[in-house]
Amino acid sequence: MSNTRTHADGDERDGDEPPFAFTVEATAGDARAGRLRVRDTELPTPAMFPVVNFYGGGRPRSFFGGGIYRTVKELAVGVERVDGVAAPEYFDATMMSVASLTDYGISEDLFETYRDTELLERSEFESLESLLFLDSGGFKFLGDGQLEGNGFAVEMDQTAVYEIQRDLGGDVLVNLDHPIAPDDDHATRVEKARKTAENVETFLSLTADSDAALYLTLHGYNYSMMDEFLETVTDVVPASVLREGFDGIALGSLVPKKDDREALIQAVSDCREVLADWGMRDRPLHVLGIGSRAIPLLVGMGVDSFDSTTYVQNAINGKYQQSLVDTVPLDDADFDRCDCPVCSSDVLVSRMRGDAEYKKDVLGPVAVHNLIVQKRDVAALRETVASGETGQVIQYLEDTLGHHETMRKHAHAVVNRSLGGYF
Repeated sequence: MSNTRTHADGDERDGDEPPFAFTVEATAGDARAGRLRVRDTELPTPAMFPVVNFYGGGRPRSFFGGGIYRTVKELAVGVERVDGVAAPEYFDATMMSVASLTDYGISEDLFETYRDTELLERSEFESLESLLFLDSGGFKFLGDGQLEGNGFAVEMDQTAVYEIQRDLGGDVLVNLDHPIAPDDDHATRVEKARKTAENVETFLSLTADSDAALYLTLHGYNYSMMDEFLETVTDVVPASVLREGFDGIALGSLVPKKDDREALIQAVSDCREVLADWGMRDRPLHVLGIGSRAIPLLVGMGVDSFDSTTYVQNAINGKYQQSLVDTVPLDDADFDRCDCPVCSSDVLVSRMRGDAEYKKDVLGPVAVHNLIVQKRDVAALRETVASGETGQVIQYLEDTLGHHETMRKHAHAVVNRSLGGYF
C-alpha cells in the first residue's frame, strides 16, 4: 500500500521524484511498518518525533538558548561544551511548534532573526538530517489568537501561521486548527470544526506550490465526533479536494486525555475506521502530543508516527529512562549499564551525577539519554512489526506492558481490537 503526491501544481516533470511518498512495507494486524519520504529525507515508520525547541530565546552564540533544550541541541550536533558527544541519528525526525517561538519572551528583532533563515539551513544545525514537523500551535492560539513576545505581538491566523512554517523550512506542515476540549458541548465542537474548515480552505490555497508534506488535523474522541468533523469540513472543502490535497492525517485534541488509556484506544481505533470510510486509509496517521508508555499501544493500533516531550519531561522530573516504559530515579541510575553515547562519556556522566554549575548541564544529558533509549526501543518495535508476525507484536506488548498492572488491561484491549485477539 502506498500513497504519493507528484507536485502541488499537478505538473509531471521528467526525472523528478514525487516530493512525498508513504509506503507500507509490512503489516501485523493493524500495526504497520513502512517508509515516509519528504523531498530528500526518508524516515522508517512507526517513528517518534521528539519535540525540540530549536529557538529558545537566544542567539547563535548561545546555540539559540532554551535552557535544557540548549544542551539537547548541543548534544544533537556535538560541540566542545558537551565533550564532543554527538547523537544526530536520534534526531532524524523532530517537531517544533510555531507557538513555542516566543516562549522565552524574545524581542521582535530576535523573532525576525529566527525567521530569516530556514532552521536546518543554519550552520549550527547543518549536521542534522531531520524530517522537521512544524505544528501550527492551534491550542495556544485558541485564547487571544496572538503570538506574544517581549513588547510585541503578532495576530495569528492561518496565513500568519503558514508564513512562519514556510520561513522555518518545515518538511511536514499542518493547518491551523481549533482543538476541542473534553467539556465542549456539541455546538462548540461544531463551531470549532467550522472554523478549522475555513483554515483548511485557506491552507490549501497557500500551499498550492509547496513541496512540503501536508497533514490534515482531525479532531474527536470517537467515530461519530470524527465523522461529523469531516462532514463539517467538507461543507467548505469538497471531500475529493481534501483527499487530493492532503498527504497525511494528524489526530489531535487527545492531550487532555493522554492518561485515559481507554479513551485513547477508542479514539485511535475509531479514527482508523473513519479514515477507511472516507477513503483515506492509505494516508500516514500521526497522533499529536502522545508518547511515553502509550507508544506500544499506538503502534499496535496502526499509528505511523507520534511526537513527544517525555524525554525532556522525565529528565526534569529526575527520571532516568531504562526502557520505553520504565524509568528509575536519577540518583539510582547505573550509568555503567548503558552504552549510549551520553553514558559513555565520563564528562557527561559526572554532570548527570550533579557536577555542573547549571541545571541544564545536569538534565540536558539525561534528556538525550532518555531520547536515545526511547528511539532504540521504537526501532526494535518497528522491526517487530516489520516481521509481519502478529504473534511477535502481541508478545512485545506482553513483555513491555503485561507486567505493569496499570497498563496490562490496555495492552490486552489493543490485542483484542487491533491484533486479532488471543488464541
